[in-house]
Amino acid sequence: MSLASFLKLIAPVFALVGALHLALGAGADVLLGAKLPPEALSDATLNSQNRFYGIAFTLYGLLFYLCATDLRKYATVLRCVLWVFFAAGLARLVSIATHGVPPPLVLALLASELVVPPLLLLWLSKALRAA
Repeated sequence: MSLASFLKLIAPVFALVGALHLALGAGADVLLGAKLPPEALSDATLNSQNRFYGIAFTLYGLLFYLCATDLRKYATVLRCVLWVFFAAGLARLVSIATHGVPPPLVLALLASELVVPPLLLLWLSKALRAA
């Protein structure tokens, strides 16, 4: 499988996750294992923030798909997206340090955020050299 094909394959996953956060608001965090009281689930600020971040997360999917259409042209954009995604994983480490360990599903997301971007950056470099 090529990197472009892989990016096109994962792009809809990011869009789906973003759509879940848009549709469910803070309820999407419950799917990740958050134990939120009913008051938090109905909090306008938390729901607004969650829906905002859901749409922002959808941008990853759109950018992955766009970059897949021409890796050479969008290589810088893809690198930036991957570095931001990696930095977001690092931000989870701040939460762990300040608030404790999250549920296993969130730890799995953390692992993917810290491992996958560097692997994709290597794959991109290799694909660009081969092209």
